[in-house]
Amino acid sequence: MELRILGCSGGEADGERLTGLLINEQVAIDAGSITGALTVEEQKRIRHVFLSHSHLDHICTLPFFTKNIFGHNAEPVEIHALPETLDVLRRHLFNDELWPDFSVIPNPDDPTIRYTEVVPEQGYTVCGVTFTPIRVNHLVPCVGYKVDDGKDAFIFTSDTCHTDRIWEVANATPNLRLLITEASFPNEQDWLAVASKHLTPRMLGEELKKLTRNVPVAIYHLTPGDKPQMLPQLRALGDPRLRMLEQNEQFAW
Repeated sequence: MELRILGCSGGEADGERLTGLLINEQVAIDAGSITGALTVEEQKRIRHVFLSHSHLDHICTLPFFTKNIFGHNAEPVEIHALPETLDVLRRHLFNDELWPDFSVIPNPDDPTIRYTEVVPEQGYTVCGVTFTPIRVNHLVPCVGYKVDDGKDAFIFTSDTCHTDRIWEVANATPNLRLLITEASFPNEQDWLAVASKHLTPRMLGEELKKLTRNVPVAIYHLTPGDKPQMLPQLRALGDPRLRMLEQNEQFAW
């Protein structure tokens, strides 16, 4: 399995792209940076997009992606997400007001994209890899994903505050190679993290006590302006499993 980090920042700035992962060149998790990180030819290879939730930094390049692939694929690209997330896409994004509705273009029987609802804890196997959504604790309905090709697996928690189930799944995954989770605000803004259901480094330290596995834990979603303040706080946790997730990084298992 190959994993490419298209973007992993909690905000957009020069050299900082929003959340997006690419698996085996054909499947994306989240769409914060599909069009900013990939050539049009690379975008055309994507057959499935699994969305964690509806927040703009995780879906914002979907409209431009649909325009780039329009007319170039024999089958629609499947957009997999919770029903609540798909409802947001229909009502607020692909609504013919903010952007054309590519779920019926060029026609309803042959659309550019097709919506597919996911059910938490149910696996969806596409392109030889199984994606299992796991509910996490965020401001809107949100899932992380366990991604498993039968030999190797990684887990992406997406955006979350204190939660339990995804750590239980991680502990029960014997072939787990990597866990990606978040820290969004410095310790001094714990009130903001709680209000927006994110984590600070200190809160992340509490969450990591739930992980009994000795696997690398890559941190993403730092707010760009808070990085200088947050990096020492993350190092101060003293957890040898911790490392920063890097934009354009590639993993191969």
